[in-house]
Amino acid sequence: MTSPHGLVSSCSRPGSDDEEPLIEALHSPPRKRMGVLPNVLCVVTAAATFAAYLVLLRWIGTVSEYTEFTAAQLGVAVFYGLAISAWAGVEAGMLLLRQKPAYSAVVPSDGLKAAPAYESSGENDEEAMIGRGATGPPEASVCGVRASHLPALRALAEFSLIMGYVYICDRTSLIGKGPKTVSKTMFWGLNGAILLLALCTIRSAGAAGEAVTAPLQRDQTEEWKGMMQLMFILYHYFAEVEIYNAIRLYIAAYVWMTGFGNFSYYYIRADFTLPRFMQMMWRLNFFVFFVCVTMNNEYMLYYIAAMHTFFTWGVFFCCWVGNQHNKNSAVTLLKIGVATAATVLLYDVPGVFHTVFAPTKALLGFHDPLHPEFTDSLHEWFFRSGLDHLVWIVGMLCAFAFPWFDRQLQRIQEMETAKRSGATAALVVAALAVFGWYYLNFFSLPKREYNKVHPFTSWIPLLCYIVLRNATATLRAKYMHLFTWCGKVSRF
Repeated sequence: MTSPHGLVSSCSRPGSDDEEPLIEALHSPPRKRMGVLPNVLCVVTAAATFAAYLVLLRWIGTVSEYTEFTAAQLGVAVFYGLAISAWAGVEAGMLLLRQKPAYSAVVPSDGLKAAPAYESSGENDEEAMIGRGATGPPEASVCGVRASHLPALRALAEFSLIMGYVYICDRTSLIGKGPKTVSKTMFWGLNGAILLLALCTIRSAGAAGEAVTAPLQRDQTEEWKGMMQLMFILYHYFAEVEIYNAIRLYIAAYVWMTGFGNFSYYYIRADFTLPRFMQMMWRLNFFVFFVCVTMNNEYMLYYIAAMHTFFTWGVFFCCWVGNQHNKNSAVTLLKIGVATAATVLLYDVPGVFHTVFAPTKALLGFHDPLHPEFTDSLHEWFFRSGLDHLVWIVGMLCAFAFPWFDRQLQRIQEMETAKRSGATAALVVAALAVFGWYYLNFFSLPKREYNKVHPFTSWIPLLCYIVLRNATATLRAKYMHLFTWCGKVSRF
């Protein structure tokens, strides 16, 4: 006799051979009892999505401004379609699994031990149904994709849609194109409005009730990046060429942070493992790589990624060579000195740069359609990286001297009120005086003349900003959350 559940009747003798299959059936995961429907739905949905994607791709080809596509473009187009289709299929399969009510064990009689019931614990349906893991039935999967893998698949599908959106905006006739809007009033008005809005988002650094007065804490550096990033975007949007020198300083600040951040990490953590380094390279380049392949652009069109990659390699080797002696200040300073000499040799001795980078022309070469007079494909790489070829070393020196800088600020903070005010005022006046001297002698130069001195002077205003931004404990303990949030979009 069988029960309505298709199991052997509970009138069987306790301890008999029928007890074992009964208990096994009671413990069987919901996926097995659900059958193959989720998998079938997954395959059907994925196939239908991919078919629709191919139709869409064909239509995009008819409105594309380019009619010839590279093998790499076609390859990533197929990859994006497979990613979106896989996500849609698994999402549909998981949705069907979520429709099944939570499993409750059949209560046997005649002395058989009841199997534990898997009941909802107040979690959301998706987590309770397919993601319980060790606290309930085994994690369900659809076509081999587990529920815990679904967020990654969603992110991949989202990324594929973003790539498609980029192509549609820049390579098709669907989005109109026109000249940039040149307006000083709008440019400075927007920057002023953003600054006022950011001032309304001032927050305290650190956890609640915990005063953080260390200079250059993470929220502050992210604020710095976000502030520059927004102005950089508006600079290009409004073609505000008059602030070109300031934009050059912003890029120098990013490269300075590459030296400062990476040196701090390697000096403190001493983590020179290959997985961590490759993770850094992936983070710096993966988006640029896919944009280049999708749009059929050259890598140097996004030169900032190439610069960060190259200078990150520089910091890595400087810290890695003889890393067992990194805590010896003399050895560390000697290594930074050698790195400086090598950089000067590479960039400032004629002929060395092109000899060293000649094998990389396929990757770092750039053919600018706006400047056909530049027949040297490495000109762009030499110009862009050369403008900031020393500031990353200044960033390493600042990271090395950071404990000393922190101690001096804390020493001022511990002074009596009158002495503290006087010392702070002297520090601010000195920084402003140095910046004023720099502004009059270098920053106010015309574009071409400024570019000649920028590699050797860009560190001056950066250090002045750091001193002024961290002059008091209150300034160090506060940050503008709007800029910090924007700064986290970029992880250079």
